[in-house]
Amino acid sequence: MFVQQLKVEAHKVVTIEPQASLKELLATLDSCGFQHIPVVADGVFHGMVGYAEVHKSFFESGYDKEQFLSETKVETITVNKNATIHEEGSIEDLLSAIDRVPFIAVLNDDNSFAGIVTHSANFEMLRDALGMHKPGIRLTVSMPEMQGSLLKFADVVRKYSNIFGLLVLDDDADFGYRRVSFKVAPDADVDAITEDLRGIGVRVFHVTK
Repeated sequence: MFVQQLKVEAHKVVTIEPQASLKELLATLDSCGFQHIPVVADGVFHGMVGYAEVHKSFFESGYDKEQFLSETKVETITVNKNATIHEEGSIEDLLSAIDRVPFIAVLNDDNSFAGIVTHSANFEMLRDALGMHKPGIRLTVSMPEMQGSLLKFADVVRKYSNIFGLLVLDDDADFGYRRVSFKVAPDADVDAITEDLRGIGVRVFHVTK
């Protein structure tokens, strides 16, 4: 579901075919403004290619520049052929796969190219998850790692405001506790929330208005 929501549809993605020359590739890159683009032919994803691969290949070739760009095919310098994810893939799969590549190619049930997911799409997802598009007050708390602690925390805060932009983080520095960052309404009584949370063993250690 996440991949489906985040992907740029195939018909909106600038691509190039494996048999295109590097001269054609550079013209396409200059025109679209991207550093890397997918290599696609007949719905099949062959990998990705960009300025870095052209420069590296040219300096290693020892050929004349014009001859090299005109005669060398895109397929010979294509990289990251396995940088793909199924369109029904999980958020965990997506974040693991995109870590060291410019983008991830999305494949459908027929293994055909269905689009890409970019790093900027992941950051936009994080901004949405953090509630950055909504006004409010962000609190970060430290709560005991105990069964039911998150439910108790939510019951306390909901007396004063809806909770949004909630993010739960592991806290390696303080064993047995977990950090939780969340937002409440701009007019919420932060002092009262802080006091009530302290009563259930949850410490507020940062507030951003």
